[in-house]
Amino acid sequence: MCIICISPKGAPQPTHEQITTMFRRNPHGAGYMALRHGRIEIHKGFMILGDLLRQLEREQFTADDVVVYHFRISTQAGVCPEMTQPFPVSDTLNALEALDVNCSLGVAHNGIIRMTSNGSTRYSDTALFVNAYLPKLIRTPADLDDPGIAAILEQLTGSRMVILDRSGKMMLVGAFIHDKSGLIFSNATYKPQKFTYEPVKPFTESADLWYDFS
Repeated sequence: MCIICISPKGAPQPTHEQITTMFRRNPHGAGYMALRHGRIEIHKGFMILGDLLRQLEREQFTADDVVVYHFRISTQAGVCPEMTQPFPVSDTLNALEALDVNCSLGVAHNGIIRMTSNGSTRYSDTALFVNAYLPKLIRTPADLDDPGIAAILEQLTGSRMVILDRSGKMMLVGAFIHDKSGLIFSNATYKPQKFTYEPVKPFTESADLWYDFS
């Protein structure tokens, strides 16, 4: 299913605890894209939580940075660094496999896209959709402000997506959780799991246990 976490300009970055929770609940690899100097920088392929935390410590992101984080659960193409997200929007399919890339338009997705779930062992349903459809639908920065395009994407995918361009424009597709902290999440798996326990009732012998059904 995955989760997207968005830190828009002015919002804090997710806490160490939130990063850890999102990774553990979506454990098939992670990545992020950040808006920097008029371009989108994507770094992904973090298959071990400690590697991601050390990289984010080096980044030293602040509330001035626009950052989109993605944590994956695989539904197609297996568990591999190349199919972690975000992806650059490109009509060249193998460009989506790059682990470190600068681009003008990046995307992260949460959900299963049935129309591109074709059983590929190399490319995820998201990668196939991004490659085949997004370059045709998002052609200019103005397209990211078009609610009609957002509606088309939601209808095609039935899921949630964030698209970020190098000017800082952002399109959200689908329903997101807007946390009071200012962070935006695509689902609730940023929250720690809560386990409830019911006390075991003492065994009471019942006549039914000894009923002769013969």
